[in-house]
Amino acid sequence: MSNNVFNLKRFLMLAKQHYIQNNKLLFYAIIAYVGVIFILLTVVQMGNDREPHGLESFQGFLIGFIAVFGILYTGYSFPAFRSKESTINYLMLPSSVLEKFLFELLTRLSIVLILLPLLFWITFHLQGYFFNLFTPLPFESISFGPVLDFELPDTVKEYYIWFVILVGSLVTLGFVLPFTGGAMFSKQPLVKTLFAVALIVIFYAGCLFIIIEPMGLKNYQPNDSMFLIPHSEGGAIKFFGSLALFSNLVMLFIAYRKLKEREV
Repeated sequence: MSNNVFNLKRFLMLAKQHYIQNNKLLFYAIIAYVGVIFILLTVVQMGNDREPHGLESFQGFLIGFIAVFGILYTGYSFPAFRSKESTINYLMLPSSVLEKFLFELLTRLSIVLILLPLLFWITFHLQGYFFNLFTPLPFESISFGPVLDFELPDTVKEYYIWFVILVGSLVTLGFVLPFTGGAMFSKQPLVKTLFAVALIVIFYAGCLFIIIEPMGLKNYQPNDSMFLIPHSEGGAIKFFGSLALFSNLVMLFIAYRKLKEREV
C-alpha cells in the first residue's frame, strides 16, 4: 500500500503520541469504571443479604456495563473535533486519513470489546473475594465460557454461522453507530446520534405499521421468488444478518468519508 495512504511507522507514531497525550485520562477512566462496578456490585449484594453474585448476575452486569460505558466511549470518538482549535491541530498531524480512521476505530472497538469485559471480570472477582471475608457463603469464580454457552433451538443450529453473523453484527452496530456520530457531529455527538437513531426507528416503525395494517400487507402471501422477503426462520436470520453486516459497513464508510471531508 502506498506510503501516502498507510504507513506502519506513521501509524505507530500516531499511537505513541495519543498514548503520551491521553495516558492520564485513560488511567482515570479505568479507575472510574472499576470503581462504579465495585460500588454497584457491593450495593446489590448488600441488598441481597450479602449473598455472593452468581452466573446470572455476572451476565446481567456484564452486558449492562459494556453497553452503557461502551456507547458512552464510542459516542465521543474523534475527541479533537469537539473544538475548532483542536480540530485544526488534529488534521495537521503527519498521518493519512486512513491511519487516523483505523487508529480511532481499532482503539475504540478494542477497548469496548476486550478491555471493558476484562476489567469487569477482574473487578467482579475482586469484589467477590473481598466480600468472602464478611459472609459465610462461598464465592465461586466465573469464567467467560459459561456466559457464552447457551443452547440454540434446532432450527437456529442449521444456520449457526449466519446466527453468529447476525448477533455479532448487531452488537458491533450498537457501537459503530455512536462511533460514526462522533465523526459527524462536533457538539454533543452522542446526544445527537441517539436522537437521530430514535427518529429513524420511529419513522421506519411507523411506515411498517402503515404498510402492514391499513394497507393490509399482512394478508398478502409472497411467493418464494421474492428473496428480499424472508419466508422462514432461517431466511429471516440470513436476511437480517446480511442487513446488519451491510449497515456496519455503510456506517464505517460514512465515518471515513466524513473524516476525509474534514481533511479537505
